[in-house]
Amino acid sequence: MSKTILVTGATGNIASLVIPDLIKNGMNVRAMLRDVSKGEALKEQGAEVVEGDFDDKQKLGNNLEGADSVLAITPPNPNATSQGSNILNAAKEAGVSFYLRISALGAAADAPTDNGRLHIQSDEELMNSGIAYTILRPHFFMQNMFASVDSIKNEGKFYMGMGEGKLGMIDVRDIADCCVSILTNGDHKNKIYTPTGPESIPFSKAAEIIGSTIGKEVNYVPVPLEAVRKAILDMGWGEWGAQIMVDYSNAYASGWGDFTTNDVETITGKMARSFRQFVDDVFSPALVS
Repeated sequence: MSKTILVTGATGNIASLVIPDLIKNGMNVRAMLRDVSKGEALKEQGAEVVEGDFDDKQKLGNNLEGADSVLAITPPNPNATSQGSNILNAAKEAGVSFYLRISALGAAADAPTDNGRLHIQSDEELMNSGIAYTILRPHFFMQNMFASVDSIKNEGKFYMGMGEGKLGMIDVRDIADCCVSILTNGDHKNKIYTPTGPESIPFSKAAEIIGSTIGKEVNYVPVPLEAVRKAILDMGWGEWGAQIMVDYSNAYASGWGDFTTNDVETITGKMARSFRQFVDDVFSPALVS
């Protein structure tokens, strides 16, 4: 009998890759969206699309009815802890047997960002819930580079506030592969992993790799933290979002993200994709289109 898996954040970077692979592996996928009109592509792939909101306990309960497992992906926001509690409590009441949670890199009470400090509360609540779980705390997404497509195309430059800090950044495809492996094979229960890429590099090296791939000089331009704050505020993310990005930028610049793990290989049996693979497969087509 196929498992039924509720996936939240169903159109996001991770879930949109996880869902089709779960379906290919014979899973029944229930994709939760705040706006079901955005779920047509998911329906075409074979997912059941349901309306839900982390702040609506009744809908969470309805969506979890009959589910065996949950892939819980909550957006970064000041209410993340209460939202995490809502879906976890609904999962307990529904009798869900397994809970896969996407947490934050370095989640801890003394994490350098409020995002990490909020996520550790949800992580600990899950660990004490009695439900079998796996927690993933992935590194900086390589796909975050898509925010710089226009500046690379138009100026041959991209801008970050992370100085020359090195990052063991990860391709989202590897995070998705980890999720699919865990949910389909039932391994890695009651474990916490920090998936990273295979190498830790500064953005100056990333610029060199991008440039060599597309045949154009590309330069990384470090910017001050106040420029990071202004850019995020201009994007409409608000003061909380701006402070998060300032704090992450400061932490990465100081070397906080300069490490790698073997967790992708441990979970999937495959080596994590390199930044060059990401550029070759995913990023360069966006730069030359």
